[in-house]
Amino acid sequence: MPPINIPFPLSTAPGAFNQEEAGRLVNCYAEPLGKTLGATKGMPTPTVVWRKSPGLSQFGVSTNAGFRGGILIGGTQLYTAWNEKAAIFDAGGSETVLGGALSGSEKVFWARNNKAPTPDIVCVAPSSGAFLVTGSAVSSYPDVDVGSPNSVGFLDGYFIFTYGSGKMQASGLNVTDINTLDFTTEQAKPGGLLRGLPFNGQYYAFGPNHSAVYSNTAEPTGFPFKRSYVIQRGLIGRYAVAGHEDGFGSALIWVADDKSVVMGNGSVNPTKISPPDLDRLIEKLADKNSLEASVYISQGHPKWVLSCPSFTWEFDIGSQKWNERASYLIPRWRAISGISAFGRWITGDTTGNRLLYIDETKYNEVSSPLIVQMESGPVLKFPNRTRVARADFNFVTGVGDATGPDPSATVPTVGISWSNDGGFTYGNEIIRRLGAQSEAARIIVLKSGQTSNVGRRWRLRVSGEIYCALLGGTQDSALSNH
Repeated sequence: MPPINIPFPLSTAPGAFNQEEAGRLVNCYAEPLGKTLGATKGMPTPTVVWRKSPGLSQFGVSTNAGFRGGILIGGTQLYTAWNEKAAIFDAGGSETVLGGALSGSEKVFWARNNKAPTPDIVCVAPSSGAFLVTGSAVSSYPDVDVGSPNSVGFLDGYFIFTYGSGKMQASGLNVTDINTLDFTTEQAKPGGLLRGLPFNGQYYAFGPNHSAVYSNTAEPTGFPFKRSYVIQRGLIGRYAVAGHEDGFGSALIWVADDKSVVMGNGSVNPTKISPPDLDRLIEKLADKNSLEASVYISQGHPKWVLSCPSFTWEFDIGSQKWNERASYLIPRWRAISGISAFGRWITGDTTGNRLLYIDETKYNEVSSPLIVQMESGPVLKFPNRTRVARADFNFVTGVGDATGPDPSATVPTVGISWSNDGGFTYGNEIIRRLGAQSEAARIIVLKSGQTSNVGRRWRLRVSGEIYCALLGGTQDSALSNH
């Protein structure tokens, strides 16, 4: 019999139960390689490579703890919020701590207007209210009529504040002054508002059980925006939406009140993009407010990221596929709140008081390993058992770095293990070399026994600080077919 392709997934699919798993992708993602001529009838056959996700490098270190979000101003200053404080970072990663207090430790929302020559910069902490931030200090919002908003955004010259009551209030044009008549109340459904943000020239007001989209109607008096339509899905938590960030703009995606992930499509019914496996994770999460969405772009791949203390999943908007992320010794990815700044995507760090950046040239996360884990779906002929005389894994080899850490980069390896009980347990890893720098290698496992009636699953783990790419694998019942 010819070798059988090992079914590594294009999108992570851990299943609700081990035997349902169609394969997992952790810290790696599938990317099409184009077309090649197949052996059957000359038909083009797509080929795929599974690539290691980009690493993280340190951008700067804060004297404060607890990153709460940031905004780039003028292309030269990154304003950031930390526990009780605010600070500015320059392009070199140097920090200037601002005077005054930015109360609290929760994530905040930033906005700036078009005031010349110096814009007004506003920050809202949902539990503490609105603040004005200058290049030297943080102070209370200058107009007490702002009240106690729970978010702020900026569109067409106006700061727009949202409130738990459902109220939306606008500032004057490119000023912080507020006319108390310049407001509206979103009343399509009860429940108030959790968050407001601009996207594609419109303003999205998110409630817990619906959302509303507002457009600028250039009204000479009163609130300058009117509702265009109502979206029949709310927002599960105020931090669970992203895609509107400067430098991204690919799609607006959020976790909806039905515990699915949806993408806005300009209609009243957004497109569901989450697989059932992710829906189940969201469903059983005790604290839905811990869900935080973020974005970044790497090597042409726009990624929407959903994290909480127990998991991180990311969606590739180009390929429409999902993969998982996890940092060393923790179940989630440590990066949060991606900001496009200084030609990079800069993030906070849940493990310390650092700013990081997405780094395609690094294969670790600062000083910690970035471990790739790929799990296949089952290779089976249910209910028959089959002999596995040989398995071949088509890794890109010779990827060692003679100048890198020894031995994780100089003599990189892959750990290979397998499960014959549907993924309940995996055996001890067999180690194979991926090749020192420019050294060719073949990744082969011989005489690995017989499968069970639920087939054979394979797990591959690569922890070295190296480039890692897999082009597929095969399983064979004979030794002589290669």
